[in-house]
Amino acid sequence: MDKKPLIGVSICAVVLLVLGSLSIVVGSESVQTCDCGDPPCWPVISGTMGDNNWYVSSVTIVFTGDPVNYVIYRIDGGSWAVYTAPTGLITDGIHVLEWACDSNMSNISSMEIKIDMTTPMFGQYKAKWIGLFQWQLSVNAYDNTSGVNRVLFYLPNSFDTEPPYQVIWKGCYWLFWILSFHYIYYPVNVWDNAENYLSSPSSS
Repeated sequence: MDKKPLIGVSICAVVLLVLGSLSIVVGSESVQTCDCGDPPCWPVISGTMGDNNWYVSSVTIVFTGDPVNYVIYRIDGGSWAVYTAPTGLITDGIHVLEWACDSNMSNISSMEIKIDMTTPMFGQYKAKWIGLFQWQLSVNAYDNTSGVNRVLFYLPNSFDTEPPYQVIWKGCYWLFWILSFHYIYYPVNVWDNAENYLSSPSSS
C-alpha cells in the first residue's frame, strides 16, 4: 500500500501544531489592558513630552474604564491602592506603574514613565594647545537622569555627542584668545536626551 499520503498528512499536522503553538505564544503577550468594563481599563498619561519618550514636566495618570469594577495600582513597587482619582508624578526618574483589575493579581500590567525636568550641567572647560595652530577644547558635561545627548562648542560651532566632549579648533594663538574671550567661562550649550538644555549666558 502506498504510504506517501500519510507522510503528507503528518507534515501538515506538524505545521498546524507549530502554528498553533506560535499563536498561543503570541496570544500570551501582554497588551497592558484588563477587563474592568467597557472599554477595558488603561492608564492615560498626560504631561509635556520631550525627546526619546521622556516627559519634561510632571505627569498625571488617569485610568479609563468602568468605575464599577475598580482598578488597583502601585508606583515603583510601593503599596497597592484602589484608584479613585487622578494621581501625579512630580519627580525625575524612570518610574514603573503597575495595575490590575478587581484585585486580580494574576493579571498585572505595567509600563514605564520617564521624567526628566532638570537641565544638564557642564564644568571644567579646558583649552589645550596640541600642535601648530591647533587647540583641543574640552568640557565635562553630565546629566543624572536621561543622560547627555550632545554638546555644542560655540567657538568652532561644532557638536560632540560622545564623552569625552571635545573638539579641535585651528588658528593662531592670539586669534584663539580674542575669539574665546567672549566664551571663556560659558563656552558651550548642553542638551540631555529629554531635550532639556543649558544655554551659555554669553551666547544665548
